[in-house]
Amino acid sequence: MSNFVVIFLCLLLGYLFRYLKLVKKGGHLAINTWVIYVGLPAVALKFIPQINWSINYIYTGLLPFLAFGVSFVALSVANKWLHFSKRTLYTLIIISGLSNTSFIGFPLVSSYYAEEFLKVAIVSDQITFFILSSIGVLVAASVKNAFTSNNEKYQYILIRIITFPPLIACLIALLFSDYLKSENFNQVVSSFAATVSPMALFSVGLQLNFKRISREILALSVGIIVKLLLIPITALLVIYFLGLNGTFFRVSVFEMAMPCLVASSIVVEKFGLNVKFANTLIGISIIVGLLMSYVWYSVINTLL
Repeated sequence: MSNFVVIFLCLLLGYLFRYLKLVKKGGHLAINTWVIYVGLPAVALKFIPQINWSINYIYTGLLPFLAFGVSFVALSVANKWLHFSKRTLYTLIIISGLSNTSFIGFPLVSSYYAEEFLKVAIVSDQITFFILSSIGVLVAASVKNAFTSNNEKYQYILIRIITFPPLIACLIALLFSDYLKSENFNQVVSSFAATVSPMALFSVGLQLNFKRISREILALSVGIIVKLLLIPITALLVIYFLGLNGTFFRVSVFEMAMPCLVASSIVVEKFGLNVKFANTLIGISIIVGLLMSYVWYSVINTLL
């Protein structure tokens, strides 16, 4: 319960700091830099050496692909009646199709389950980033010709993937796991890993903006329904009918019920999509997603 209170307090403090102008515009970027370059790599270095790899992680890795596929198909079909612009449609697909598996997912997994299950969340998070950096970029770039050639496109995608600090940390943790299990090393990375949740949530709070809600209520509603209802329902039903159960699979599905991925707005902005709408959808999804998290926790635990 205390962790859940911390989540709301960090978000609230971030929002108040922004509202009271205690942090300059763009101040969240410095915090995000710490989280991405220090905090998240520390989480990977701490937990990945503890993973006992099994076939179960295949399901964890496939669920983010399923989520993005559901977003793409559902919104493409819905748009036959809703007639969003291409920019808004593809913004919706990208933002609604990717879960906030780290900034929000990590603290919620720790709160509802246990810190030891962060190793499941880490795998989910790495796959989510891979989808954003590959399929997400391809979808965003298709709105307009953002690259002069296919070589430039694939080079951009490859660079984004191989230079992502948490992924580099994951590879190091996999290659040198036997050397990273010492108690002294674990204490050091644990201190850095502990900064991820409060700083990431504070950063999210700094970015919350609700001024555009009334102007784009239909598109926002559709995005929330897809992200926080349709995707987790689909993920839950797939795992349920496969006959898989237990805390491992509960956490894997729970991550698909997380709000929209904050980092997805970077791709949206890079390729000239509807970035203001994207940030509004992300902010609303975080508030609604946190409120719905206990509902999904209860439903998932009941069925799995």
